[in-house]
Amino acid sequence: MKTARAKARLSICVAALATLLCLPGAALAGGFALYEYGARANAMGGAVIAEGADASTVAYNPAAMTQLKGTQVMAGVTVITPVANVRAGGQPEATTVTNYFFPPHAFLVHQASDKAWFGIGVFSRFGVGTQYPDNWPGRSKTYLATLESYSINPNLAFKLTDDLSFAFGVEALVSSADLRKKLTGPGGTEHDMQMKVDGIGFGYNLALHYNFNPQWSAGLTYHSTQNHVDKGHARYTPEINAAPFIYLDAPMSMSLTLPASYTLGVAYKPNSTWKFEADAIYTQWQDYEKLTYSYDKKPGTGTAGDVVSDKNWRNVWRFQLGGEYKATDWLALRAGFVWDQDPIREGFEDYMLPSSDRKIYSAGVGIEQGAFTYDFSLMYLMNNHRSIDSTTNIAGASEFSDSRAYMGSFSIGCKF
Repeated sequence: MKTARAKARLSICVAALATLLCLPGAALAGGFALYEYGARANAMGGAVIAEGADASTVAYNPAAMTQLKGTQVMAGVTVITPVANVRAGGQPEATTVTNYFFPPHAFLVHQASDKAWFGIGVFSRFGVGTQYPDNWPGRSKTYLATLESYSINPNLAFKLTDDLSFAFGVEALVSSADLRKKLTGPGGTEHDMQMKVDGIGFGYNLALHYNFNPQWSAGLTYHSTQNHVDKGHARYTPEINAAPFIYLDAPMSMSLTLPASYTLGVAYKPNSTWKFEADAIYTQWQDYEKLTYSYDKKPGTGTAGDVVSDKNWRNVWRFQLGGEYKATDWLALRAGFVWDQDPIREGFEDYMLPSSDRKIYSAGVGIEQGAFTYDFSLMYLMNNHRSIDSTTNIAGASEFSDSRAYMGSFSIGCKF
């Protein structure tokens, strides 16, 4: 009977996993990094690096898998709706198109022995989702920019001592991008340019977890840089071959380096009812030095060539605070706060990411029913107002205002 129930629970979780992994994932995020890997963590502002409470620790700190017993799975999704007002070159203010993005997450952790654990996760670490009306004043620079990514991340964790654990993993990051803008043709006619590319890059991660005593614990994680060359096509509607207006469909590629990051977290549990944690994430956005577009038929010339968009982003910090209160043996209440620095330097802003330093407020609940857990969270992201001087990246002096995002997430977990 027990085996039958376990198989039934596994079937339900696998079905949820398969459904969620079919959902698209993209978002407006700090830089364009994402941290929404589980509803419990989202409710606590992502401050879960120093503990291993559920299977999403594969993404946050795989060394903390050693705090889990048996086999555990989790699957879920975060719904993200970004909105911003942008004024370009003194023209009327435009509001970004309201879209809904659904980055999913799914994890499995298995205790192989008293000293070894295996875990694998599928989640989104990077994403962009920005769309403007087709006729907005900045359409010659961009009117649509989406980046979707899925990380497939297997990990092994080992207990080096009763209190110290170590983990390492490899990451295959599958990415795709869809970038669109309007180019000018003869007599001021407009030609729609669409660049669609996809590819895969590889990296690795390292992690530590340490229990000082039953009240205090700490975690440390590192994610390596990743070099990506995503390939696809540039297409134009309509095409034209009349110098200097040469816009011809042809293959292209897009090259970039994703940044390395370090995360440190410290957790405190004064008793069995309360839990608090503070985390700091340092992201080396200087690794994202440039974005290179390599065309078989470069727009304007029709010959092979590159267009380089210099980024020159700066390294930044993200600070996370979270807390959890066990109201009953089946109900947990959670809240969190995040302060996130924007990496884009003055003079290098563009319309793909209408952002600045941001704050995130979060709250949520968790419910336990037998072997199952159900977690819910809500998050509200606020960007600071930003004024931009005219550069080659934008259509005249511009302003970003009332930039925000609404997020909700749900995760279901199961223990065997």
